[in-house]
Amino acid sequence: MKQRTLLCVVAHPDDETFGAGTTLIHAASLGIKTVTLCATRGEAGEIMERSGATPETLPAVREAEYRTAGRIMGVSESLLMGYRDSGMAGTPENDDPNAFIRQSREKVIADILDVMERVRPDVLLTGDTGGGYGHPDHIFATECATAAFQQIHAERDQRGWVPSKHYFYVFPQRLMRKFWESVVVAEPDSGMAAVDPSVLGVPDETVTLTMDMSVHEVQANQAFAAHISQDSPYDRMPADVTLEFLRNTSYTRVYPPESKPGDEAWLFDGI
Repeated sequence: MKQRTLLCVVAHPDDETFGAGTTLIHAASLGIKTVTLCATRGEAGEIMERSGATPETLPAVREAEYRTAGRIMGVSESLLMGYRDSGMAGTPENDDPNAFIRQSREKVIADILDVMERVRPDVLLTGDTGGGYGHPDHIFATECATAAFQQIHAERDQRGWVPSKHYFYVFPQRLMRKFWESVVVAEPDSGMAAVDPSVLGVPDETVTLTMDMSVHEVQANQAFAAHISQDSPYDRMPADVTLEFLRNTSYTRVYPPESKPGDEAWLFDGI
């Protein structure tokens, strides 16, 4: 029997850990091959003093963190596309001609298709269409990965295979509002505190599956700690909110469509 495979496409090193980390850990614990594909090296990210990184070394530092976190989570392959981080919405980095969001949509889709053709995932996992909190790179990565998934289905006769399912890993608005409120109190001058809370997360009613991943809490925290150059969002949360995030890993099924809560208990059900 062919080993089942999960492909997770993200925009920056640490998105796969802070966003989909418990999913990757859980899948690996079940013997599923996990592959992550990251669009950028996170050049526009913050630099925590403890890391010793500089603006010049940050891309290499974050790439190393990405691979270290992947090993901790049991990821089989941690792949990079190598585009440049576009920065938060409305920042000067958006206008850099090398920025990820400035690249040809067709080229990015082709890059994702090449990886999908090689690893032949059963399940594709991406962020949601709103980018979690409106980050343009998150949105573009999801758009391109979704288009690649759809193209493979359209070309199924020529290719001879298709991935079975596509999910968004999501953060329900109820939880994201709690996170945002804790940041406003703890770091009122931070970029996250300035984000419009209405763009955070997805409407709770769009979540089709929620899993309790608290059994993976220790391993997930070890993976979070690997991203030493970055400020973990979980460090900003009250302990009860952090625990709620870890215990409630949520997804919206994109394909097959018309899924509702209670239809399935795991991403690979029915495969």
